[in-house]
Order: sequence, then structure tokens, then C-alpha cells
Amino acid sequence: MEYEKAYVFHPEETRPAKRRRVEPQGLQASWKTRREAYQTAWQARQDSIDACLENIDAVTVDNIATFLDDASHNAPSNRIPSGIIVTGPSAVSCSGIVRQLSRRKRSDGKTRVFVPLPSNSGSNLKAILKALIQRATLRQVGQDDETEEVQLTQRKGGRLLNYDLQLLCGHVAEQQIHQVVVAFEDTEAFDNDLLSELIELLGCWRDRIPFVCLFSIATSVEFLQQRLSKTAIKCLDGRLFDVAPASEVLEQVFETVTNADGPLFLGPGLVSTALERQTDYIQAIDSFVDTARYAYMSCYYANSLSIFLRPELDHKDVTSDHFEALRTLNSFRSWARHLLANNEVAYLRDVLESDETLFGLVRQKVADGRGVLGNMMTALTLIRVLQEGLPNTAVSPKSTLYIQAMSGKLAGSAMIRSLLLTVRKVPSDIATSLLNAVLSLDAEILIPEHCTELANQLNTLVQAQADETKPLRSEADLKNSTLRTTVVAQKVELSKQKSTLSKQDTAYTAILRGFTDVLDKYFTNTLVNPKDLLFHEIFVYDLKSPHREVFTPRPRHAIERALASPHDYLDCDCCAPDQGELDEATLAFTQPATAVLYQLYLESGSLINASDLWQAFQAVMGDGRDDEQTMALYQRSLAELRSLGMVKSTRKRVDHVAKVAWKGL
Repeated sequence: MEYEKAYVFHPEETRPAKRRRVEPQGLQASWKTRREAYQTAWQARQDSIDACLENIDAVTVDNIATFLDDASHNAPSNRIPSGIIVTGPSAVSCSGIVRQLSRRKRSDGKTRVFVPLPSNSGSNLKAILKALIQRATLRQVGQDDETEEVQLTQRKGGRLLNYDLQLLCGHVAEQQIHQVVVAFEDTEAFDNDLLSELIELLGCWRDRIPFVCLFSIATSVEFLQQRLSKTAIKCLDGRLFDVAPASEVLEQVFETVTNADGPLFLGPGLVSTALERQTDYIQAIDSFVDTARYAYMSCYYANSLSIFLRPELDHKDVTSDHFEALRTLNSFRSWARHLLANNEVAYLRDVLESDETLFGLVRQKVADGRGVLGNMMTALTLIRVLQEGLPNTAVSPKSTLYIQAMSGKLAGSAMIRSLLLTVRKVPSDIATSLLNAVLSLDAEILIPEHCTELANQLNTLVQAQADETKPLRSEADLKNSTLRTTVVAQKVELSKQKSTLSKQDTAYTAILRGFTDVLDKYFTNTLVNPKDLLFHEIFVYDLKSPHREVFTPRPRHAIERALASPHDYLDCDCCAPDQGELDEATLAFTQPATAVLYQLYLESGSLINASDLWQAFQAVMGDGRDDEQTMALYQRSLAELRSLGMVKSTRKRVDHVAKVAWKGL
């Protein structure tokens, strides 16, 4: 190598070992099948949700479309036609309404451009204008800074800055655009002065660019007027639009998500957690849809037995490990004990030994279980129909009834008893409407012969009534009861006494009792506890832990716990606490340096002397290390605490650091 200019290296000609593709084994062998089943199941559910969201504000979208059409013909030239959409904090956002409007075509064939403008489009007027022009002209957004002024050359000559509205004016004239709709998605998040300046500037260009504004507000029009300047208000010609309330949107989307047409039912614990989070954090409906989608993903991806939810599943597609997993389910064990109690040993032995018999059983029971829960959803619809037909009766939300029914608490509850008692007290005109509403339901509920027979009897009785102006009343009605006053030993006692009923009222009372008896029997048979169904672990998903960690994470709590008790995460003997100190880890040089410094940091006050902290750290970590290595660990640990936002430098004392966060706060 001293005299040669180059050296050629000749390695040994050994071919690398060929990598073998490892196929998933055991329960993971059904991973591809479960992924395909999830995609099919959720796509059908997503289509239903999209159709529901489009129908919720269909009237509002039609009104806004009519407003935009009128603005292109009859709008004043000195003011900007503006639609103010009061969406509320958690209703359908303005972006969804804009998407629906953008998909519509104008009847006159004229071109309309929608420009969504969120509050994070820029921090100054130049950046906002640049984003508006880029979105309106569909020009690629560059990586330049917000304040960077880039000169653009027009086709007819002249160089303009990228925030000059003359660029948009030329584009509108060239493409023959008749309307430019600027949609402010979150108006309250804009700076007051910035929004006023932008509106004033758009008003100045109104005679050359046909601007129309859509403001999405969550508060009120009065609050919007207080935020804008007087000049900006004079530039607007506004019209108010309302969307569906947040609670109504949530209930309709929830009803779509929990529809019985889907293969999977969400459990009561998961649903209650999702609804509570939706209400407490005042979030958009998209977050609830994401929660439902994550539930589907968790069930299909993490639960290998979800393969049995696929309709076109064959016995050859399932490995023996899946059948062994079926035999370990709690519902299967309870069912096996029930067979043993009934001396059905032969059939139980066949199920335990034959996978084909178990495959047929699980397919049948899963279908039957989903049918039972589907009938339960129909029963919830019947309860709401009865409540809507009864006067002075509040209609229970579908979500509340769903949680109670899936928990097994609705059957025989006080609400059902009160509902049936109220039905027994209604007059004949209301009872007729109730029976007609029950018979008009599309699903096959109750016993059709009984309901039809009762309805015919009631119609015949009402037509034969002598006094048609007064409805028939039952025995349970309070108007058929009188109060009787008696004096016993100088004490007044009140007692109820039934009035004498006519023959028609007596017959009407019998009809109402028959109707309520049919309802009571139907609710008893339909409102079952889902946990009593065989293989309910397959088609009912109710795990709250992954959703709580994903949608309501507590990163600060996790970081504090990891630093204060590293043994909980590392699970090593060197970081284990001493005897009698199980709550917190004991300081030791074998622990991570950042954890040691954090525990010393917890014992200090609001201002920490860096020298004292170093000496305490050196006393713990200096065992077996030189000073340079210990100092490097100290500086790195202090830098990590600074990056976590726990300490910061202070100008009060140069040799001190300020404590920013306290544990548990």
C-alpha cells in the first residue's frame, strides 16, 4: 500500500443466505381474511354515515345554494353577499357544507369556485391573501415563508407579487368564473384586525372579482359584529343560516353506526365512554365516527375470532387454533355446563372433538345472536314510537336506550313499567293513533294478528259510541276516579273510589289491557341480556382500554410515572424499590440518569440551584464513574428535562433553573 495507487479488494464469493418468507401461523393465519372483512364491513358503514350526514343539513345546503344563485344575479356591487352559518361548537363543520356545495352544478352552467380559508392559513394579511390566491387559482403551494414576496409574471406582461389580488382578477377573467366563494371555516379563530382588514380589501375588489363570503360561527351574529370594524361591517350584506343542533346530529349518526344491518355491535361501556367524551370535550361529529372506526379496527385486527363475522367464510379457511380459542370463551363454557346439567353429553362431546360441528354451531349462533340484537334495536324503535304518541311524555334518546338495552338493564325497568301504565290511561283517540303507529312499522314486531284484532275492535267500539264528541276512557284513567272524604275519630281520611263505568268504557279498558299485555310480553322476550347469548364475544365489542388510551391519552401522567418509577416500565431488578418502599423507586446509580435527576427535581423548590443539584446528582450517580462521565450524564438529563418542559432558565439568578411543572398538577 506504500507504493500502489489503488488496492482492489476481492471478497470471498459466498452467497448470502436466502431469506424465507415466514407465513403467519396460529391465530395470526387469519390476518388477511380479517383485514378484508374489516374493509368490507366498515366501507358499508362509512357509506351509510356519509349519506346520513348529507341528509342532516340538506335543507340548509339547499338554502345556501339558492342564496349563492341569487347573489350572482341580484347582488349589490358595493357590498359582499355573505352567508352566516351558525354551526355551534360541535355541529357539522362548514367544511362539510362547502364540500356538498362544491359537488353541485349550477343550473345555468356558470362556473363557481370555492375557496376554504381556515384560521391557520397565515398570521398576517399577505399570507392570507397568498393562500387565498393559491387555492382559488389551484396553483401549487410553495415552501416559501409567509412573508416572502415572490414575483409572478402574467401572460400579458408585468410582474406581480404572489399576494396581489390582480392575479386572481386575471384568472377570473381568463377562466370566466362568475363567483368566488370564500368560506371562513372557523371565524372565531381569526384575529379581529386581520379579519376586518381582509373583508375591507375584498370589498374594494368586489367590482372586479365576484366575491361571496361564508362565515361559520359557533356563537352569535352579535358577537361577530363586535369583532369586526364598522368599515368591514358596511362591506357585508349578510344572511343567516342555521344547521341541525349538535345533539340531533350525534343521535342520527349514532343510530346509523349502531344499525342492525352491520355485522358488529358496540358494547355499552364503549358507547358510554365515546358519548361522554363527545359531550365533555365538545368535538365535531367526525371524532365520534373515528371512534366507531377504531372500534371496528380493534375488533377485526386484535380479535382473531372476528373471522367468523365474514359471511362467505368456509371451514377450510379456519385453522384448528381458532376452534380451540372458541372453546375457551366464557359463553361457550357456560353453555357446556348447561348441556352437562341437562345430560346432553353426546352432543357436547361432538362439539368438543369435531371442528366441523363447532364450525356449524358458531355460524348458526352468531347469526342467531345478531338477529336477537337486531330485534332488540327494533324494540327500542317501538319504545320511542310509543313515547312520541303519548302526551306529556319525553322521548328517550336512542343512545340512552341502547346503553341500557345492551347492559341488560332495560327489561323490567321502571321506565318500561311507567310506559305501559301510561298507555293504560290514555283515551281512545290517542290509543287509536298508538295502534296505527305500531302497525305502520316496517319491521315484524309483536304478533300481527293480536295488534290487528285489537285495532279492529277499537275502531268498531269507537264507531258505535253514542257520544262521539267525548273519547272513551279506561278504568285506570284518573278522571274515572273520585275522592271520598270520611271523618273517623275527628280525623279526615281521603280515599279513591272508582266511578261506575259504562259498557263501552269497560270494553275499552279490556282492549287497553290486552294491548299492554302484548307489549309487556314482547319487551320481555326481546330485551335480553347480550351476555347471555352464546359466542357474544364475537359480534359484540366492548373493550374500553384501547380507546381510552388513544382518544383520551394522558402523556404527562405516563412520563411522570416512568421517571418517578422506572421499574414499572423496565421491570429489572436494579431499578426495583427497596423493601417497605413500594410506592416510589429508591435512588440508585443503576437507574436511568434522567429518572434520578427527576426525583431530585421533585424534592426542590420553585428555583433550583444548578450547583446543588449537580452535587446531589454526583452523590448518587458517581459510584464507579469518573467526574467527566457523570457530568455528561447530568447535562444530558438536564437537557431532557428542559425538552420535556419541566425546567427553564431564569433571569433572576444565572446559576439557577426555574421549576415549571409539579407532579400531579
